Amino acid sequence: MSVLSTLKVRLPATTIGLALLSAGLMGALSWHSAKQGLVDEANQRLRSAAVARSESVELLAERAKADFIAVAAHPLVQQNFGDIAENLDPSRPDFEQLKTAFQSAPDVAGRVAVDGAETNTTYGRRHAKVQEVARKLIAQPGYADLVFLSPEGRVVYTTTKGADFGAAVTDASLAGTGLARLYDTLKAGADDAVVYQDFAAYPAGDGPSAFIGRPMTKRANVAMGSAQASERTGYVLMRLSPALFDQTLSKRAGLGETGEALAIGPDGALRSNPPLAGEAHAGDPAARIGLSVEAAKDAAPFTFERDGVARMAVATPIDVLGAPWTIVADQTTDEAVAAATALTRTLAITAVAVLALTALLGMILARSIVGPLGALTSALKALAARQELAEVPGSRRSDEIGDIARAVVTIRDMSLEEAAQQLKTTEAARLREEEARRKMLRELADRFEQSVGGIVSDVTLSIGGLQSAAQTMRATVDGTSQRSASVASTAEQTAGNVNAVAAAAEELAKTIHEIAGRVEQAAAMSSHAVDGASMAERTISELSSAAMRIGDVVDLVSQIASQTNLLALNATIEAARAGEAGRGFAVVASEVKELASQTTRATAEIGQHVALIRQTTGDASRAIQEIARQIQAMNEVSTTIASAVEEQNVTTQEIVRSMDQASAGSQAMTSDIAQVARTAGEAGAAAGDVAQAADDLSRQSDSLSREVRQFLSNVRAA
Repeated sequence: MSVLSTLKVRLPATTIGLALLSAGLMGALSWHSAKQGLVDEANQRLRSAAVARSESVELLAERAKADFIAVAAHPLVQQNFGDIAENLDPSRPDFEQLKTAFQSAPDVAGRVAVDGAETNTTYGRRHAKVQEVARKLIAQPGYADLVFLSPEGRVVYTTTKGADFGAAVTDASLAGTGLARLYDTLKAGADDAVVYQDFAAYPAGDGPSAFIGRPMTKRANVAMGSAQASERTGYVLMRLSPALFDQTLSKRAGLGETGEALAIGPDGALRSNPPLAGEAHAGDPAARIGLSVEAAKDAAPFTFERDGVARMAVATPIDVLGAPWTIVADQTTDEAVAAATALTRTLAITAVAVLALTALLGMILARSIVGPLGALTSALKALAARQELAEVPGSRRSDEIGDIARAVVTIRDMSLEEAAQQLKTTEAARLREEEARRKMLRELADRFEQSVGGIVSDVTLSIGGLQSAAQTMRATVDGTSQRSASVASTAEQTAGNVNAVAAAAEELAKTIHEIAGRVEQAAAMSSHAVDGASMAERTISELSSAAMRIGDVVDLVSQIASQTNLLALNATIEAARAGEAGRGFAVVASEVKELASQTTRATAEIGQHVALIRQTTGDASRAIQEIARQIQAMNEVSTTIASAVEEQNVTTQEIVRSMDQASAGSQAMTSDIAQVARTAGEAGAAAGDVAQAADDLSRQSDSLSREVRQFLSNVRAA
């Protein structure tokens, strides 16, 4: 039973609850009013802080722009920019040497200290003059670097000589960065345009960076006697870091111990580092510290959580060199409404005192009501239990409790008379219900016997038919099994014959394939023989031609020998005429004559041999031609044989495939017949199970009939 089910507890609890409700409502209204005032005051304080910081940020941005314009217009920058842009180019042989010289220091401070004069180059001397100006610029907070770009977009100068020094905006390290986007904007813009590129990730700058840039121009004569025109020599840029705004946004005035201010860009990323975050967050999405960009776009105050702590915030939009930023000032909710905590303690103490007094009054009131009501409750319980009541307590009281007690006395008197009458009525009703129940049971037994008895008879007849069908099915299955076994034996024999024929066909196919290979070899050899005969015939023809040429040469030599013989004879005659003086000449002439005679005999013999060679080569040529014709005929016969063998091979392969298919079909048929035999066996077993089930069902039907008769007998007896 619940504790609150008794008036002894309910009355004090109700009194305390009403007091608690009243005190709670009054306290809540007071606390809410006070807290709302504190929240409004905190929001106004945060809005003032946000507006003050936004004005400071805008002034810082404008000052940075003015400082950049001043540096770009500095005489040393103007005078040396062109030479710097022209003398750091990958096509120059000293490009890599210059990069190494300026980037050799391991840290930024070391690289900034290098002015380049020691390189003894035009670039180094010009660089030294600009570096002096740039060092003063980047010494200011937030001014991270001064950058020169050539007209083609190559970084030809940076004060810090980071990874971007010497790189082009199209290189993978710079493509898509803020520097590359600013270059594209400046390249398409006017010569006097000063363009701001908002903060974005810049790997070469070790963090998010923004850029301010403008084109650099010089005067150039277009034609003699004409006015001078502007010619772009490159672009000068200043890189900014979040530190430019961190110092202003980290000021704590008007923000208490837990308040801070920060900037958000149009891309939803932080433009400054939250002073209380403990780590750098510039460039991170604002959502990473719990800030909702959509909420910050609204002018109304909003709340968010960071690291599990609730914070109040107010945002105000600003324009930073054309980029729409949002300045957010926030503070923990606990600090903003700290005064409400003291008010809460005061209200709580007051509520406890009121509750204690109310509880005491409630208990006194409850005892004055619950005591008499408890006595009446005991009297009613005794009356309900048919106990004798000599006197009902409180019946002589003059208040509402006395009225209740007197009503209980009246109920007591009436209940005694009604109890006797109700006893008679109940007994008569019980007898009528008992007779009606027995009649209904007899009718139900008759209807049940008619319906269930017929069903049991039908089931008994069906079981007899089922037993007969099961026996017939078993006989059929046995016959099927015997025939399946016979067919399976025949199928296995057929499959064996088919496999033997298939094996023979495969052996025949292999033999024909080997014959085809030999025929192809013979055809190839015949073809080579034809080619060799043709070559031999050509060689014999060339030999015959050479023999004819040799014969011509022999004839020429013979003619020369005859002429030489005549000349020798004439020389001999002339020597004889000369007498003693021509004797030596006569000897020489005699020798020449002898040599001419020998030459004539030799050429005659050579001519005979050449004639014999010509005759022999003619005979050989005719013989080789005959051999070539015979080999050609053999080649044609070999080709015919090869074609016939190929056709026979194709036919044999077809026979082999057909026999393989027949063998596979025989095996499948054997498998199917075996499956039929197994299925027939299973069907026989199932038929036996059906017969057994029919017998069991018959016995169960008899048992059911007996149980039904026994049930009806019991029902009628009841």
